[in-house]
Amino acid sequence: MTPMFCPLPIIGLLGIVCLIVTMTDFLITTVGTNDSSPIAIRIAKVAFRLFRRLPDTNIKHKIIGPLVVASVATWWILSVNLAWAMIFYGISRSIVDQGTGQPADPVGFVSHVGHLLSTVGGGATSPANSNIALLGVVVGVNGMIVLTLAVSFVMTTTQTVVHGRKLLLYLGADRDNDMPVLKDLAGLTAELNAAPFALFFSHQDPEMRVPERLAEIFDRRFDDAAVDWEHLAQALPYLRRYPETDMRSRLQKWRRDFSASRMPASKEGNP
Repeated sequence: MTPMFCPLPIIGLLGIVCLIVTMTDFLITTVGTNDSSPIAIRIAKVAFRLFRRLPDTNIKHKIIGPLVVASVATWWILSVNLAWAMIFYGISRSIVDQGTGQPADPVGFVSHVGHLLSTVGGGATSPANSNIALLGVVVGVNGMIVLTLAVSFVMTTTQTVVHGRKLLLYLGADRDNDMPVLKDLAGLTAELNAAPFALFFSHQDPEMRVPERLAEIFDRRFDDAAVDWEHLAQALPYLRRYPETDMRSRLQKWRRDFSASRMPASKEGNP
């Protein structure tokens, strides 16, 4: 009996939707220059909460940031690969096995797209015609865009972490002279908004952990009438999402949520 409809086009359409969603999240996160991120930031928060349950050792504080970023990168790579594989799969006989000339199996589609995204070519499969080969060029360009912007995203994130640690070193050496670093604190706050994934990085030295130390620095200065420190603190990424009206309470919850130290299960928050 002939089926009522062919599922292949539906799979292809789902692949297009998946690609649009993934690339939108990727572009907003990597070049959005703000703390908005539809999906990636949520994956990062979940990964961060999981990884910080590890024992509080120096190794954990060294690797937790890279692990969180790697989790997000994995989401982007797998989603883009799956989306394009679904698009090709939705086109009948688009990819064939080089040895037999028969249509590739699902693994073959994923493998074919993986080679295209990595721009290395090769593989055991090939496009069935010139139109599919042209579509493969689009996949290769997509892979170059993801690779280029991902490298830029990682560099921006790590540079923000380094700038934050440099400022903490200065404040640790000169605790009584705040005004000269007011501009630097404002600059770091702006950098964190452009690269909020820097908040997930920690350090084996507690004095070099940017989110925790920033919360302490602002908390100590709220009573200073000469400077509106609360106005500056409100610009910290995601602080506005806490419902508390008292700035100190909001800041302490923000500090707890972005601390890489282990927290009691009953006090786990949602960063």
